[in-house]
Amino acid sequence: MEVSHDQAPLLLALLLAAAPARAAGWTIDPKASEIRFSGKHAGRDFTGVFAQWGGTISFDPAKLDAARVAIDVKLGSAKTGDTTYDKTLPGVDWFNVEAFPTARFTTQSIQAAGPGRYVAQGILSIRGVNAPVTLPFSLEIKGDQAAMTGSTTLKRVAWGIGKGPDASGAWVSLDIPVSIKVSAKRAAAK
Repeated sequence: MEVSHDQAPLLLALLLAAAPARAAGWTIDPKASEIRFSGKHAGRDFTGVFAQWGGTISFDPAKLDAARVAIDVKLGSAKTGDTTYDKTLPGVDWFNVEAFPTARFTTQSIQAAGPGRYVAQGILSIRGVNAPVTLPFSLEIKGDQAAMTGSTTLKRVAWGIGKGPDASGAWVSLDIPVSIKVSAKRAAAK
């Protein structure tokens, strides 16, 4: 196809409009980031963390349609500080890490909810079960640094976690609050 000198600006504009919008990439600082969970067992509060997780973040507040987040969590890295819980969680009735070692959260959309506040809609996959999750979060970006905090509550039996021995929640709470803190640095442009 031959393009005349007069048509070149129009062709360039069409090509740029057709190119997908790209959001800025971010690199997670694992030492300054964490995923925590909590609940009750036999009326006693417990808390835990996942020691191994990471993922990819592509986010620009001005390009929310292009924002994408995918986080992988090694379920066997769950630690509560209680030997009994730490031995039980990887088992078949709970996380079943031998068959399903990794959980994955993937966003489907991120929407603004006010200054510095957003809501991510995504799919959380645990134990081979995919279920929708809504994650409200706050984000502060200063230069090349970003700090995010968010929390949600998961219904553990939606993913079959503890469904066999405690589907009713008689021993372990059905609602599991999860809090997330992410510190990240803007990735170098490619």
